[in-house]
Amino acid sequence: MYQTILYTQKNHIAIVTINRPEYGNAFSEETYEEIIDVMHKINENEQIDVAILTGTGKYFCSGGDIRFFQKMIDNEENISEENVLLTGQMVKSIKKNSKPVIAAINGVAAGAGLGLAMACDFILMGENSQLIPAFINMAFPGDTALIYTLHQAIGTFQTKKHVMLNEPITATLAQEYGIAYDVVLDEDLEEAANQLATKLVQAPTEAIGYQKALMAEMFYPEIEAFNQKEAEYMHKSSKSKEHKEAVAAFLSKRKPDFKK
Repeated sequence: MYQTILYTQKNHIAIVTINRPEYGNAFSEETYEEIIDVMHKINENEQIDVAILTGTGKYFCSGGDIRFFQKMIDNEENISEENVLLTGQMVKSIKKNSKPVIAAINGVAAGAGLGLAMACDFILMGENSQLIPAFINMAFPGDTALIYTLHQAIGTFQTKKHVMLNEPITATLAQEYGIAYDVVLDEDLEEAANQLATKLVQAPTEAIGYQKALMAEMFYPEIEAFNQKEAEYMHKSSKSKEHKEAVAAFLSKRKPDFKK
């Protein structure tokens, strides 16, 4: 059914797995669209009470595909506002989903991958996993409403530290911040996600849906306006010399030289 994600369901639990391991589970435009589609189906399916979101192999999701950024630069193309708005629709498909969504973080959730994780209701982390903002390394301000949701979770100054300096959030720090519901041994992540999902299945799921609706409306009232503004800034930054240098440096495995 899908080209970049895997989808299974059993015992009222849906499992959505980003399946581009050869690219570190980096997003393609198709991945955004497929996650939006599957989340809408989960929302409408009365046989599903909870969803688990994870990644195939060593990574949850490494964010944007850097090689695609280089291809756009070579073709003298820029990131469109429409493409960034698509990342916001993906976040919305989780935030406004009536079913709770668990992010099971294997390895790294970086950039838009972290934005995806932050859209979820529970974040479970393997002990060696990390949350990495990453956008600034591409000379981008960010998308997937990451700054918005991270700010809601950890406050202004901690958010600035992580997004401006790209300081990783380790599993231990994520738990200290209250981002991580739990941290488990890497090999126990799948079992822990299933146990949490089963616990949610046994809860009154209609009431949980109303709780999610309340929180989406009251705690994240400006998220769509934020997505509109980040789309504008991402488009502008994709035209910059800094972005071109950041991509070239990453692919050639050298330190970028942002000449002042």
